Amino acid sequence: MYYRPHAQAPASPVTALPVELLAYIFVLGTHDPSVLDGEHDDGCQAFNSDSVKTPLVYGRVCRHWRNVALNTPALYTSLCITPELLREVGAADVLDTAPISSYLALSRNYLVDILIDARDQEWDFNDDGTYVPWFTPEHMGAAMAVLLPHLGRWRSLSILTDLYAPMHAALCPLEAHLTAYGAPHLASLRLMRCDAYAAHAPLSPVPNPADVFLASVPPDASLLPNLRHLALLGVPAAWGPLAALLPPTLHTLELAYHPAPAQPTVPALAALLSAAPHLARLTLNGSGPALPAAADPPAPRPVPLAHLSALTLGYVSTPAGLALLSLVHAPRLRALTLEDAGDPAAPLPVNATPLLTLLYPSGGAHKLAAPLFPALAHLTLRRAHLAPTPAAAPILAVPQLTLVDMAPAAVAQTLYGPGVVEVHAEGSAPSQSDHAPEPEEFRVGATRVRVFHSPAPYDDDDDNEGDASDDSDPETLLGFPMDWEEAEAAAFKVGGAFNDPVFDARWGV
Repeated sequence: MYYRPHAQAPASPVTALPVELLAYIFVLGTHDPSVLDGEHDDGCQAFNSDSVKTPLVYGRVCRHWRNVALNTPALYTSLCITPELLREVGAADVLDTAPISSYLALSRNYLVDILIDARDQEWDFNDDGTYVPWFTPEHMGAAMAVLLPHLGRWRSLSILTDLYAPMHAALCPLEAHLTAYGAPHLASLRLMRCDAYAAHAPLSPVPNPADVFLASVPPDASLLPNLRHLALLGVPAAWGPLAALLPPTLHTLELAYHPAPAQPTVPALAALLSAAPHLARLTLNGSGPALPAAADPPAPRPVPLAHLSALTLGYVSTPAGLALLSLVHAPRLRALTLEDAGDPAAPLPVNATPLLTLLYPSGGAHKLAAPLFPALAHLTLRRAHLAPTPAAAPILAVPQLTLVDMAPAAVAQTLYGPGVVEVHAEGSAPSQSDHAPEPEEFRVGATRVRVFHSPAPYDDDDDNEGDASDDSDPETLLGFPMDWEEAEAAAFKVGGAFNDPVFDARWGV
């Protein structure tokens, strides 16, 4: 009797792949291909707390895959810090920085992309109690202490917070290290305090200029030579030093949701735009400009932006909107979005008709020989209020017009033509399955118009309670009487939904 060994199962073809090819497949499975190809050009991070764990999955398959994964530094270049890294130690929550330190070591000398998402996904805005965030300034300080020694390897940094205190805890050491060492490879910087309502808080007195981000940076320092994307949302900065830091290769700039005392002035905005002549996309939404008290401020000199193709302007007032439009000279601009970024609690909306008259003058006060942006192909109006004017309505000579969250009567004021009001009609309340209703689309002459309707609050129980016409009453739209002014005031009180003591103390509320 002879021993016959069992036949071995045929090896998988993937085991015969060269190590270099297998490593490249791992990289493709870990990162967004658009990032690897350089096509991801908006500065947004293409990873999250789940996708960054993909290399750990590869290492559990077999010993060969584990060796390949551990010796492929490109797999560990995405660093994601969220409240998921909080660990309970005794009675306190401590940020576990061991995974971040391991990824920094495994990535060796490769450039890294960093995402710090300190937002609380379970924050209930309707909770009347005092809000205590999960991700505290101490946690942010611990994260920055691990990351800042590798500042020379940063390729992108995104910080998202609900409150100002964690953001401030990140900006202080970041500014100190930037001043001392610079960030030679940083291409994208996104600082977002995700609370647009904070921009409308009544702030006084004017904040101390020495306390804002980048205030201590020397004006002649070249600390961000490769910066291509910059977004400051709800995070004020020292606009003068920032303009000195911007490289001419900056591709996108976004400023949004800044409180009134921290908004840049017209000269400060002009300096920022002049420092980045190669801008392709520009967003100024709820960030001023801060205008002087004079009734008729002097018209700014337009800043030439020959490469600008997309522009979004969120105006806080009619003079501010006119100043923004007059500030930009973009002969190749293709897409323009005008959005009402004024205080939603203001008694009167911001009138956008003078802005359209400036864009397309028709013999009014602004007499221009040609449209402000001759190459404009797509105009979007978002929540724009168009007040009646004694002069003729502006004739928008644009191939495509998109109206978002606009009243039906706005179409007649927006487009000069017969029968427009009859074409535009509000639809009924969408069902719960209608997450993205189809927009209305029609033509007026050579202009293609698309109208988007925002879904209205809807409850199935309303079908059996009274007449459907009762739902149009704003006082009973949510099913019970509401005092809107009282609710708005309570939201900003101590313990309210939008109360932020650290932000208020910093900006003098």
